[in-house]
Parts: sequence; C-alpha cells; structure tokens
Amino acid sequence: MSYIVPISALLVIGIQFLLIKHYKLNPWKGGGFGMYSQIHYYYNDLIINDLKKPFDSIIKQDRQVASFVMDVKRTPNKNNLKHMAELVSQYAKRDSITIQIWKPSVNAETSSYTRELLIEYQFVKP
Repeated sequence: MSYIVPISALLVIGIQFLLIKHYKLNPWKGGGFGMYSQIHYYYNDLIINDLKKPFDSIIKQDRQVASFVMDVKRTPNKNNLKHMAELVSQYAKRDSITIQIWKPSVNAETSSYTRELLIEYQFVKP
C-alpha cells in the first residue's frame, strides 16, 4: 500500500508532461510541473497585424480585452485566438486580422536571445 502515493504522483506528473508536449498546455497550468522549464508566458509577445491604431490603446479602452490578452498568452490555442480576433475586430473595424504569439528563447551556450513563433491565427469575418 505504501507504493500507491509515489506511483500516483509519477502518473500525474507524466500526464502533465504529455499534455504540455502534445496539446500545448502551458507548463504553469495543471499543477505547475515543468513551470520553470521555460520563460514565463507573461513575456510572450502578442502581435496583431493590420491594425490602424495601436493595440495598446485597445487594451486600455477595454478591461475584457486586457484580461483576455493574458489568457491568450497563457493558453495560446485556436479557440482563445479566435475569441481574441473577434474582440479586436470589433474595435479595429477590420474584416481580417492575423494574430501571432511569439515566445522568447534564450540560448545560454551562445548567449543569444531570439523569439520563436509559437502560434499564428488568421481571422476572416464571415
């Protein structure tokens, strides 16, 4: 009976890493296993192309958008990006919007800092 707890813990950790690798679950979610294996999602860049006014002004106007920006950075999946695109298209009065999430990448061996495209979503108003 004493082996049930360690086996359960290893099973939970294994499932968490599987979800992170195959379903793009953020390591900071679901118990936080692996959360220090990458730079915090807060530093991801959310870029919206083809806006006539700066995205920062949209965030300042609407708390719902500001709150949702953090949700999209934390969990950048197609559903969140679609919802973000719908919100932004209302403000921008655009029929199509492209949203990109870039994550920072640091290479300690070469002392270099770059960004990697994490996900891209193209929204076209129906």
